[in-house]
Amino acid sequence: MSEKKMSSSRRHHLKSLMLQIAANWIEKEKKEIAATKEAYMAEHCPAPSLSGDQAALMETCKKLHALIDKVDEERYDLEAKVGKADKEIDDLKIKVVDLAGVKKPALKKVRMSADAMLKALLGSKHTVNMDLRANLKQVKKEVKEEPSEAVGDWRKNIEDKADRKKMFETFAVPEPSMKRQQIRGKKMTSSRRHHLKSLMLQIAANWLEQEANEIAAAKEAYMAEKCAAPDLSGDQAALMEICKKLHQALDKIDEDRYDAEAKVEKTDKEIAELKLKVVELAGVKKPALKKVRMSADAMLQALLGGKHKVTMDLRANLKQVKKEVKEEAAEGVGDWRKNIEDKADRKKMFETS
Repeated sequence: MSEKKMSSSRRHHLKSLMLQIAANWIEKEKKEIAATKEAYMAEHCPAPSLSGDQAALMETCKKLHALIDKVDEERYDLEAKVGKADKEIDDLKIKVVDLAGVKKPALKKVRMSADAMLKALLGSKHTVNMDLRANLKQVKKEVKEEPSEAVGDWRKNIEDKADRKKMFETFAVPEPSMKRQQIRGKKMTSSRRHHLKSLMLQIAANWLEQEANEIAAAKEAYMAEKCAAPDLSGDQAALMEICKKLHQALDKIDEDRYDAEAKVEKTDKEIAELKLKVVELAGVKKPALKKVRMSADAMLQALLGGKHKVTMDLRANLKQVKKEVKEEAAEGVGDWRKNIEDKADRKKMFETS
């Protein structure tokens, strides 16, 4: 028996339940992330001890500034990774769309008159009656009679086209081999090809080195601007205030670094999933293998190494089989004639019947 079709109310109820469960899971995950973040910040960024003399406060300020430098540098690197991963994700998404293609929705054919279409567009208040055939013109088809004299007009203009005939006669058609050589050009030699390849690799290496230098310069400029050395020429109260400000800055920078690290992990997972999807859609292309003629000795030498020289004669172990020619006796051709007397009984049987 076929199962009963689910009603629309039942389907919407189940959909709302699934959405509610998913929302609860997302909220629970957010709370767990916030709790782990708070535990990390409490462990790695404790409040500094300000109970000491001026020299101890100066040492505390220097330690906090060194930590800020280190954490801010890590945050900068992680943000750069996030930006690079976002670009890679966009490229992979475009590649997936190109491989999979855009699926057009299955549209249903609807029969609708012009009046119903206008009513749907303009609204239910506007009632318009439209007769499309009223404004059509009645056109009669005119049958053109071609004169019979026009059949031979092209023969009268042969003399006028003599110049074109001369042009074709004087024009020398090149051979197909010459055309192919002109199109293809000279074949590039292997030394020229390797030279161009090395030049391209050298240019690419220079570009990569220039890009790495620009990134390092931008990073140094950012660190010099954002992480300037604090002014420690003050009394004990000023040093305590500087320690508090440095601790607050360290908290904020470490929090940003934690968020950037979480983003990097998330983008790495997304990139791995998209790469798997691209491989599934594109498939694994088998390389075009070349046919190589190799003897058994050369194959064994390639497998065993250059030191092992093995000569293998495959025909030495073959058995020599001689073909036996059967001679048929010539007497066997007329044996049926000798047995005529033995078949006399059959002849008598036909005669008596």
